[in-house]
Amino acid sequence: MPAHLASDKVISMASARAHRNRTETDGNPRSERPGDAPEISPMHTVIVQASNIQADQEVHRQIGLDASMNLAELHHVLDTAFGLQGESPWYFTVSDHRPDPAELIDSVLRAEGDHLLYVWGLWHFDLHCVGLYARDNGTPRALCIGGSGGLHGTSFDQAAINAALTGTETIRDVLASVRPEIRCLVDRSGVFDFIPLLQAMDLRRGSAVDETVSRRLRALPVEKADLASDAFWSCVLALSCLGEKTLFDDVATATVAALGWVDDDGAELDIDAIAGECGQSLSVLESLGAYGASLKSPVERLDIFRELLRA
Repeated sequence: MPAHLASDKVISMASARAHRNRTETDGNPRSERPGDAPEISPMHTVIVQASNIQADQEVHRQIGLDASMNLAELHHVLDTAFGLQGESPWYFTVSDHRPDPAELIDSVLRAEGDHLLYVWGLWHFDLHCVGLYARDNGTPRALCIGGSGGLHGTSFDQAAINAALTGTETIRDVLASVRPEIRCLVDRSGVFDFIPLLQAMDLRRGSAVDETVSRRLRALPVEKADLASDAFWSCVLALSCLGEKTLFDDVATATVAALGWVDDDGAELDIDAIAGECGQSLSVLESLGAYGASLKSPVERLDIFRELLRA
């Protein structure tokens, strides 16, 4: 039987978040050419590539930002994302002009290709707008969706950055809205990258599934073994990303590995083994159109996953 071992793996949810932001309610990707970039409004997210490039190192961060955030707030986000500590003079410049810290992001980064310079002490950070996406009330105001390198010889830790950006109070509030099994999974795995996903799902929204479906969902998982339960909830979180099969496979296998489950030879469990552990429960989801080949619309599937995950 597989053994349960300690693990410190971290899962990147960048592609999951990007896919959910690009997908409309009919499941078709948004079609936005660079020349057709929508005008930013308070209900848009700006994707920013922030970089500090020196002769001996390059440090990059990709960050999703609420367009209605002001530059003073952006200053704190960047300090967190790059690990800038202490007090130091700072300012932004755009076209040799220093905008007021009270100005909003959407006044300086309005379209793909727009550029902003952030100066913190002797450090210079180039910010480029690389994308614009519609947002909803559940979308985090700031989310690090990728990066590489670190200042002062540190390494890139996306989970730690997002935990700091989200804040302890928000994390507790989000986890209070989910089933105990999910709270336990996040605590045991240390994978706090799921917090922005759960926050964006807005689990306190009223249920849209009927009572019969709700009863079937609340009875899951059918399997009661520890590994089967972990496998099922890992699959549910992966399915909630609404991505392609490759993304589902990656998230589910990485989550199970982060929980410490391995095969007899010490190798990570592959997706077939994971799905096999909770096959009956996944069959129920398949019959409801939330798993398998005949899928319901993204909106309908999200309603199912909300009902599954909510406390």
